[in-house]
Amino acid sequence: MVFGPPSYDDLAFRPLPYVMYGLKPHFTRAGPQTQTSNGDGFRGREIVRPKPPGRLRIVCLGGSTTYGMSLAEDETYPVQLERRLRELLPGRDIEVINAGVESYTTAESLNNLVFRCLDFEPDVVLVYHGINDVRPRRYPDFDAAYTPYRKVWDGSTDDYEKREGELGGINTFIQHPPREGGPGIEENLRAHGPEVFRRNLLSLAGVARAHGILPVFVTPAHAAALCPTDLAGGIVEHDEVIRDLCRDEGIACIDFAAHMSQEPAFWTDDQRRIKDGIHVTPAGAVEQARLIAEELVGLLR
Repeated sequence: MVFGPPSYDDLAFRPLPYVMYGLKPHFTRAGPQTQTSNGDGFRGREIVRPKPPGRLRIVCLGGSTTYGMSLAEDETYPVQLERRLRELLPGRDIEVINAGVESYTTAESLNNLVFRCLDFEPDVVLVYHGINDVRPRRYPDFDAAYTPYRKVWDGSTDDYEKREGELGGINTFIQHPPREGGPGIEENLRAHGPEVFRRNLLSLAGVARAHGILPVFVTPAHAAALCPTDLAGGIVEHDEVIRDLCRDEGIACIDFAAHMSQEPAFWTDDQRRIKDGIHVTPAGAVEQARLIAEELVGLLR
């Protein structure tokens, strides 16, 4: 049986100016785990505006590892982080907003902060990036705007082509397949270093600070035994970029990568198709939130 392209109405995503694409507001995604978006097109409950007096509001920026791919609503690390912070800081009105969108790089998250998240009046911006920014560097014709990697999408599904893995899902519409021929992946990674990633992080911190927001960068973790070698090498390199940048610029850093366990229960769940060494299981999200909260709480007191 031959299947046609999916209907735009069935997609959880929409094209957006300046951030390329994002989640549709008030949309429920089909699947074994409930995944819904609020009226602003972010995962989680509705966001009150203006921010209630006395509320400490944290916005989490990132890709699918922040969004919580394959996790139910109350299993994502931002939800778990809010719970843990409230336990550690009893009596404080703490809210954590999940502004992660699948496949976002620092390029999209920079504009996500500028054009979408500043209206939420966050006190803290928690940035979990370094995985998806490896992928543009593997393209032989890499540029600082990630042009060879990122495809402009107008919402049409006419050119749909069913793909698996990294090019599946929403990436079918917003990511160009790697060009055939030319240097190999490892050579491209060496040739196209992490300078653009560093620059985008510095810009994220600058925007946050300009608006009186505390930027906090979190080093992304991975399970070495499961993660593809080329991606793992880039993640390790980006972790070092984050550490060095935070030291040089006086930015708060939570070194999650240095402390997250390699315990398989945190990384592998065959039933949910979690076994890529990047996305965590529900137990992994709890551990992620615990480790981040224990570092973050000192910055919030």
